[in-house]
Amino acid sequence: MIRMRFLLLALALVPLLSARAAGTAIDLAGAGWTFTVDPTDRGESVGWSRPDPEWDGAKAHPRAGWDEVTVPHDFLTDPRYAYTGVAWYRRSFAVPADIPVGQVWRLQFATVFQRCRVWLNGEFIGAHEGGYTPFEFAVTSHMRPGRQNFLVVAVDNRVKFRALPGARSGGTPNSAQYPWLNYGGILGGVRLIAHAPVWIAGQKIETQLQTDGSAEVTVRVALRNESAAARHLTIAAELIDEKGGRLPVTLAGERSLAPQADGTVVLRGTVPAGAYAPWELDAPRLYRSRVVMDGYAHEAVFGFRSLAMRDGRFLLNGRPVRLAGANRARGHPVHGGIDPDTLVDQDLSLMKAAGLRFARLQHTAPGRNLLEWADRNGMLLILEVGMWGYIAPDQASEELRAQFRAEMRELIEFSWNHPSVVGWSLGNEYESWKPEGVAWTRDMAQFVKALDATRPVTFAALGKALRELRAETPPAAPGGHAFDHVDFISANIYFRVADVVPHLDPVHARWPEKPVFITEYGLRADRVKSEQERLEHFDAMLALVRERPWICGLSYWSFNDYASRYPGTGDDGYRRWGLVDEFRRPRALYEHVKAAVARGFDGDPGQP
Repeated sequence: MIRMRFLLLALALVPLLSARAAGTAIDLAGAGWTFTVDPTDRGESVGWSRPDPEWDGAKAHPRAGWDEVTVPHDFLTDPRYAYTGVAWYRRSFAVPADIPVGQVWRLQFATVFQRCRVWLNGEFIGAHEGGYTPFEFAVTSHMRPGRQNFLVVAVDNRVKFRALPGARSGGTPNSAQYPWLNYGGILGGVRLIAHAPVWIAGQKIETQLQTDGSAEVTVRVALRNESAAARHLTIAAELIDEKGGRLPVTLAGERSLAPQADGTVVLRGTVPAGAYAPWELDAPRLYRSRVVMDGYAHEAVFGFRSLAMRDGRFLLNGRPVRLAGANRARGHPVHGGIDPDTLVDQDLSLMKAAGLRFARLQHTAPGRNLLEWADRNGMLLILEVGMWGYIAPDQASEELRAQFRAEMRELIEFSWNHPSVVGWSLGNEYESWKPEGVAWTRDMAQFVKALDATRPVTFAALGKALRELRAETPPAAPGGHAFDHVDFISANIYFRVADVVPHLDPVHARWPEKPVFITEYGLRADRVKSEQERLEHFDAMLALVRERPWICGLSYWSFNDYASRYPGTGDDGYRRWGLVDEFRRPRALYEHVKAAVARGFDGDPGQP
């Protein structure tokens, strides 16, 4: 596996920005791709990664009997294929001849599910595993300006053992798969960029609000020198509000870079009180950090806000948060695994209209469009990778641990400037009560904190974890329980409502300083006598939350119905947990939740 990274600051897929014309961007999404499935995985051995021998690059590569598709593309839900396995995408594209000598080229993908191999002009350039986060490859030595270039991507969406997501240890039918579909293909954008060989690879922006109203700002700037000469660089940053005004703070620094070297410069400053507005749920103010180095500029969006866990409360900008939410399952009957802007806007607008603004949201990394919507419109998100349901032998596996670290690093570096992201989850419904689960939680919490210490960590505990805790005699010593190693406690609650309190109250009694978040609860619409049963269940859950101010939120499973092959799925192929159906048509429960949440969490002075 080859991954291209720059320090701890992997480049996110951002527009090519510059104080001057920094280079060229070539959008490779859309039409022009050819496609075929490869059920026997013989494509590489029969030459599909190479252009036809007679092709000279003067014109587009011939289609040669391949189908035509438009990227983004999901071959699992494309009715021509409905396919699981290895599949191939190919295209040629023109590159201008007037690209300045010495320019650096990078090939960027928004998301490819679940693993891929990539070739350019017949040469292998790298592989990637992890179906939801962006990645890129250095391709300078492979480019051919002034002619057509030939790009090939082999994608594999098969369910693998101990992948993320993947099959788990055990011999039961449900251990062989996960509950959502393995949407396969190039599910997001693709582009090439070219720019000067000394450049800004990314930013990490941290803000800390002070008691006097000022804000400390730290901007960590990742630099890259791919030239053959050493460089001494002067770096400056300005912070800009949404209306174009510049904040009164000076951020500047210097750094020398050896040839072919990475480096980081840390810029710090203080924004005085009254000069900025904090990012709030009902006033989500955003700013841009514009870093300039030798004429090259890089911009990143951020917000001023603080997070803290104190006295059993989840604090946003010093005030306790108590909010409802809903967990969104990826997938749509028309779009499949592709998440276009229109669908993201539809889903999150429906959530916000119902007051559902705090959620773990989904079991996988969201796209940039979803994060940007949440930033602009005021939602709180806890993010995780597809570490779902793994049992003790899996959690002890060095292979799974390594893959988790790789994917979690990508997720964190991709998301860390988004103010809507307020927590990292270490996984969902794993065997946290066993020694391997405690070790996983401890080790991965330390790993995540080393990458980003500004956000709290948690994991979504299976209900059995609460049963095991209640039956624990004597209680485990400090450090002996997975909940010891997180900043707030999250639990998926599918008990009878009468059993919730006897299992949840002991959690607060043992960890009174940690807020509790009900990350999943609900009833399936196709497993109740009537929708009224779901309405009453929601009311009962909301009532017990209102009585417990240490519960910072509850998030319904799920926002939408979703397709699945998992055991217990309905005969129509859907798991009908949703407040809305797969076409986003609201059920009676959606309207009921909307009305109930509008009344707020009674008696909580911190309710936004």
